[in-house]
Amino acid sequence: MGNLIDFLKKIRKRQALQNRFDSNYAFVGIGNHSINNLYPVIHYLHIPLKYIVVKSQETANLINKSQLSVQATTDIESVLNDKEINGFFISAHPDSHYNLVKKCLLHKKNVFVEKPPCKTVDELKDLIKTEQESGKICLAGFQKRYSPSVNILKKQLKIDSIISYNYRFLLGAYPDGNALQDLYIHPVDLISFLFGEAKLISVVETRSSESANSLFLHTKHNKIIGNMEISTQYSWNQPLEQMSINTEKGIYTLTNHQSLTFEPKTGNIFSIPKEKIFHTVPEKKYLFNGNNFLPVFENNQIVSQGYFPEIMNYANLCENRKSKNLSSLSSLINTYELITKIEKHV
Repeated sequence: MGNLIDFLKKIRKRQALQNRFDSNYAFVGIGNHSINNLYPVIHYLHIPLKYIVVKSQETANLINKSQLSVQATTDIESVLNDKEINGFFISAHPDSHYNLVKKCLLHKKNVFVEKPPCKTVDELKDLIKTEQESGKICLAGFQKRYSPSVNILKKQLKIDSIISYNYRFLLGAYPDGNALQDLYIHPVDLISFLFGEAKLISVVETRSSESANSLFLHTKHNKIIGNMEISTQYSWNQPLEQMSINTEKGIYTLTNHQSLTFEPKTGNIFSIPKEKIFHTVPEKKYLFNGNNFLPVFENNQIVSQGYFPEIMNYANLCENRKSKNLSSLSSLINTYELITKIEKHV
């Protein structure tokens, strides 16, 4: 048994050390999100980062003093014209994403862009057209689509008949920017990804301040009915993202992308619930459960929240390796249509 364990450990170590990418890449932006979530993944995957593009020369000088393997610059045009650059990572101010993505695609560069890639449906459709004409790919940073728990759930839902869902996305006050575009777009996008094209039946808003509001959404996807509460009237110390999905076979519960459970239904006999006849003990199966005890990379929230898989998929696509773009620009049309309709009520 000990020899088998050692053998498996050697395989994992070899896979990590042998992983390499042949192309060079550039990164636009150096905010908190980039530093805390994106750069660590790029470093872990050994993705060759040749440039970091920033706004100020002062920031570029600081990076050049501390980083030996990457060149910081304020001149994006020179980077776009570098034939060695196969792809860009864009995580700048959201207002600049549309122009940056379009510029990269026009220069025949692959693009990873943090959400939102643009502001409106019209801008999105323009980027889709530009992408198609460029022959390159654009992967948008809707990381929840790449979360291991979400992908397990999506596979399970394909073999079950969905009745309804309840989704709560609860955070603290958000004075930093546009909560709808920056935060609420995630749960709105996730329902489209999991259940298909959604129609908005109703929206009700409550607001306690400029930076704190709640939206109560009633949605419909073909025969599936959904209820959502997305809010910045709760707490950042105890955020909650929880989805409960009622199906013919049972109830799935996804919590903070750290836990996915399934509680099977017992069924009926002559329309009488079996649980009333046999007094069965409720059963709960864990389909995914984050492990906070073992400090390995796979248990890091960068992985469970989807940041690692989305960047790995993007790099593999750029290198023509077998991979899938789960967040292509064309797959976001329903998300943007929903956001546009919600904006009219807020």
